[in-house]
Amino acid sequence: MNEYIIIKTHSDGYDRLVLCLTSESLTTYRSNLETALAQEIETGKILIDQLMVTGNGPNRYISCEFSDGRLDFKTAQIANPAESFREETVKRLHDNHLYIENSILTEEQRQKVKDNIVF
Repeated sequence: MNEYIIIKTHSDGYDRLVLCLTSESLTTYRSNLETALAQEIETGKILIDQLMVTGNGPNRYISCEFSDGRLDFKTAQIANPAESFREETVKRLHDNHLYIENSILTEEQRQKVKDNIVF
């Protein structure tokens, strides 16, 4: 199973959306993620959706700068992005629902993903 999906975006000021797919902390696969991002962009603003890590709480989304092949967590802040990012997450999880089977999502949230309903 993959730990994340990188989605190209140029919406709401973000260059990439990273959708975390496991309940593991981002720091456990940070190096692999940074390598993958470096193959796509030199610098940019990254939006990270931690739904599978934190649930649908206020710290679900964080943003940070990416440069010199590294995520700069000194620039990290909680984000409240456009609804389109929530739609993208549900779409990706709906198409790959194996990721939600044993996740921290509630039964109601799992059903919404299966029904392709944004939350």
